[in-house]
Amino acid sequence: MIAAELVGLWDSRPYDYGSMESYSLAFRADGNGWSTYENAAGGISVGRFTWTCPEVGVVEVRYSTTISGSWEPGRAGLATIDERGPDDTVVLTGYSIGEDLTPMATEPFTALHLEHPIEFGRNFGLVRRDIHDEDGPAFGIGDA
Repeated sequence: MIAAELVGLWDSRPYDYGSMESYSLAFRADGNGWSTYENAAGGISVGRFTWTCPEVGVVEVRYSTTISGSWEPGRAGLATIDERGPDDTVVLTGYSIGEDLTPMATEPFTALHLEHPIEFGRNFGLVRRDIHDEDGPAFGIGDA
């Protein structure tokens, strides 16, 4: 089962006060998605996954591929690829969605809170509901 409330691009930036890292999750309506981890030193990791909700308030993420490399400011996607390979990680976690306001936000936003981290993050703000493969930083790199 796909939970429509999860569909969209979610970003940790509203919670990143003082952090040198950020995370994002993309849940597509077709059951595919990706996660990203980026740090201020230019490192990036992108994981492709499928997802489903085995019960209300629980999401299961099954990774298939992970790519790591570097990113550059002002450039979409990965600047370099250092590693690429299969990934069989499975994350099963409870979640809740509601309104939140943080010091990094100027107005309330829709928030996703996870019991267990996905790509190191537990708290995300909704960026937008409409997402496409082209929005992913690893778009055009094989199956990732």
